[in-house]
Amino acid sequence: MTAEIIPHLTDLPNTHITIASRHLKSPPPHTDLIRPHDIAPARPDIVIGCFTDDEVSRSFWNHPQARAAITTRRATCIELSTISPGWAEAWHDHISEAGGLPVECPVTGSRPGAHTGTLTGFLHTPTALDGRDRCVLDAFIARRFHFSRPGNPARFKLIFNAWGAALLHCLGVFARELPEHLGGDYPTAAEAITSVGWMAQLAAAKLDRIERADYSDPDFAVRHMLKDLGLAQDLLGDLPLISSTVAAYADAAAAHGPWADFTAVAGLAGEAT
Repeated sequence: MTAEIIPHLTDLPNTHITIASRHLKSPPPHTDLIRPHDIAPARPDIVIGCFTDDEVSRSFWNHPQARAAITTRRATCIELSTISPGWAEAWHDHISEAGGLPVECPVTGSRPGAHTGTLTGFLHTPTALDGRDRCVLDAFIARRFHFSRPGNPARFKLIFNAWGAALLHCLGVFARELPEHLGGDYPTAAEAITSVGWMAQLAAAKLDRIERADYSDPDFAVRHMLKDLGLAQDLLGDLPLISSTVAAYADAAAAHGPWADFTAVAGLAGEAT
């Protein structure tokens, strides 16, 4: 997802982009590439973080070089990651103590939304954004929902993700029943479920990939969904629906690999990947 956001940022006027990455070997066009712990000399006005989990997020934001970069420019810090509410609250304190402006903003929309610049953000910041900050967010986020408490964007995103994960698992279970019971009328059924009814939007977005059993080149990897579901369990407790959904995604990871697209939860072991 991060790679899809970068072109929107490089298109901004009067903006220079430096990427701090452990993984990239060469920079994308119109950017510089540094290691994450070499951020201070870049003297950024805005720092955008997108990390796999709490541990990696904490490692970056707590590093002395990152803190020095934030303090020097009183930088706006935008955290896009899906993280635990506890770390989200601590992160606000950490950035504020360093003199920066914390903008907690987990996003949804996966890779397609990042590619088109139409992600949705769930946001909390202690003060109003200035024009520069809004311009940067607007480059890749089409709609923002503002929350009044630190950590509430994280809480909402975890519930939102768990709910969606359960719905996708449910879609896969029932979608597999339609060809068996309807035979040649399956195309009619597929047209119906992708165009009418409460699940039409989800079915329209995901049914084609489920039909093809094509879980490679992930928009959102199974391993990331499992991480988010684990955080949702920590938040909500061991609800039966979450437990069954976690088990389904664990089965998908075992059958199709942890980097399979999360629609693999609708698949069966032995399907093509």
